[in-house]
Amino acid sequence: MSRVKVEIYEGDPFSGGCCGPGIGSVQAAMKLRKMLSEREDIVTRLRGEFKENLEITREIVSARKSLDNYPTYAKEFISAGASLPFILVNETLAVKGRFPSFEELRQLITEHLK
Repeated sequence: MSRVKVEIYEGDPFSGGCCGPGIGSVQAAMKLRKMLSEREDIVTRLRGEFKENLEITREIVSARKSLDNYPTYAKEFISAGASLPFILVNETLAVKGRFPSFEELRQLITEHLK
């Protein structure tokens, strides 16, 4: 069985200042926390299911980070303004503009294991 490499490139969830002094609300903070927890849960479940057949990473795309810090193939999508988040499977764009569900990612991984 082959190994699948999944890279998740996400926007900085704190770049909008939702949690800064006097900005945002408790509801906005709770919504952000829930979204981040759900995404981490998906990644954890995938790691548990596919174990040694899966390499999965999450990367924050930020204007404060030099493009040189990203792999060449990812720089192309970032430079082109690909909608965040975007998901690369084996260095190929698989999803952009949304974070897929557990089942969607599971299916993508399974297809690449064949």
